[in-house]
Amino acid sequence: MDRIDNVDLCEALDVIARSNTFFHRENDLGISIELMERTAKLNDYMDKTLIWVSYPSGIDCYPERDVFQKGTRGFHGVIYHGHEGQGDHKIAYAVDVHSMKDGKLLGSLYEIDLREYAKNVLVNAVPSNLIKIYEKSGRQAIMPKAEFNGLCTLEWLKLSYWRPEPDNPTMLKIVIDDVWNNRRNGKYKSCDVWQHTSKLYNERDIFYSDQILHDLNELREPNSIDKQFFITSLDARVAAAFDPEQLSRLLDKLPYKNAELSIKKGQSYMQVIIPRDEIQLSRMKQHDKPAVIKDGKGIPVTVPLNEKQEPPEKPSILNALKQGAEKSRQQGIPDKALTKFRETEL
Repeated sequence: MDRIDNVDLCEALDVIARSNTFFHRENDLGISIELMERTAKLNDYMDKTLIWVSYPSGIDCYPERDVFQKGTRGFHGVIYHGHEGQGDHKIAYAVDVHSMKDGKLLGSLYEIDLREYAKNVLVNAVPSNLIKIYEKSGRQAIMPKAEFNGLCTLEWLKLSYWRPEPDNPTMLKIVIDDVWNNRRNGKYKSCDVWQHTSKLYNERDIFYSDQILHDLNELREPNSIDKQFFITSLDARVAAAFDPEQLSRLLDKLPYKNAELSIKKGQSYMQVIIPRDEIQLSRMKQHDKPAVIKDGKGIPVTVPLNEKQEPPEKPSILNALKQGAEKSRQQGIPDKALTKFRETEL
């Protein structure tokens, strides 16, 4: 996992978001930056960390103190994004907001594993049934969540800010402190935003190529009309957002030389097309079964049980040289003649 220290958060998160969020990026990023700017003005260290999540269709951002309170938007958001059944490519960070300096929002980013983080939230989140209200007049008040939910529209107009409060503030402090101690002592690799983004692009391409391979593996036989090709679809958001160079790089991650992309008139998605012979040969290699190709189909060769033999162990180069030297001595061949052996014969 990577750590990016003392960086301009607006610039860094914009670069990161461009690698993974294809729709609603500017609007959602602006909302998360506004939340970080408010966070920079707070004094309590427990208010200084936010969880920032990027996915293809948007960006979410939650105060970490809210994430570890049951029933809050942050709690439900992290559990949703961390669910193993989600098929989107998601990246997430703990954003440690430091300060505003010379118009720049400064802080550090800690890459997090969303699934593991969500499991931790499920286990350690504390009960939260209170709301703290900050009115425009400066007055603050704490009330039960049920009472807050029943406020009329006129009461809402008096509010400038509100947030959930834990039933037991001490317990929440213990949980947040433990999370940060583990984060500080974690095995993070310090890097700059450009090194990290380069890794993100590679991981993103692997993620979507793996999706394509998974879909292809679900097809037992060619599904084109002429039965000559295996065809599956590429995520419509990816197809719409990737430029030709990005699509080419994605195809390069596939283990097929003749993979092609196609989009027909009226379609809102892109097709990935692979010749059937290439996939069938690849599958035979994976299962390590000898076969012949007949009429474009792979026919496994059946070997009688009593004729099956274990393949001979390939001799090492050193053993081959020793055996050759011994043979040459027996036949009176000069040792220098061994230099004529081809590597394939060893």
